[in-house]
Amino acid sequence: MTAARGLFFKHGFEKVSTDMLVKEAAVSKATLYRNFANMNDVLKSVAEAEVMRFTADTPPQIRSLCDLRTALSEFGTRLLSFLNLPDTVQFVRLIHEEARDNPEVGRLFYHAAHAKTLENISQIFRRAQEQRLVFSGADAPDIAEDFLALLEGLGIIRVQLGVCCLPCDDIEKRVIRAVATILAAHACGGAAHQI
Repeated sequence: MTAARGLFFKHGFEKVSTDMLVKEAAVSKATLYRNFANMNDVLKSVAEAEVMRFTADTPPQIRSLCDLRTALSEFGTRLLSFLNLPDTVQFVRLIHEEARDNPEVGRLFYHAAHAKTLENISQIFRRAQEQRLVFSGADAPDIAEDFLALLEGLGIIRVQLGVCCLPCDDIEKRVIRAVATILAAHACGGAAHQI
């Protein structure tokens, strides 16, 4: 995985062959194919490993609004800190460039990274709904997507376009604003539901 990640950074996904990968990883092709079906499977595994870098080891316990606020704040801080890492920025740029010529790379990356992140945060909102902390009328994945949009804003787009170097200037401020906004809109007793 480390060898694949390094080669993808250096050469781009499309230019990395199985021969290059087995040489860099110092393994046989048989070992490679015992663990991965093809190079797309390697990319998927690399993307999933990237997501694991900012995902909590154990799901948070959500029993109160305070627990929910803490879980969302911790998740947001881990995610934005990860997205602000220079190698993450480089990896995202690489995937976007590769996806232009190979849409399958884009699909693989989306499902391995973005969809998994969405599912992780959706689980937090489902637990909050079970505890009646968040209104159950809204779909947890929709709330999660709104929360991710509030966290990320246009940061990745600015980086992609070369407007800035990092997606988020002030992580703490952005997380506080995103958590407050999502709770105001969806928490039982939130401002939006008191009108």
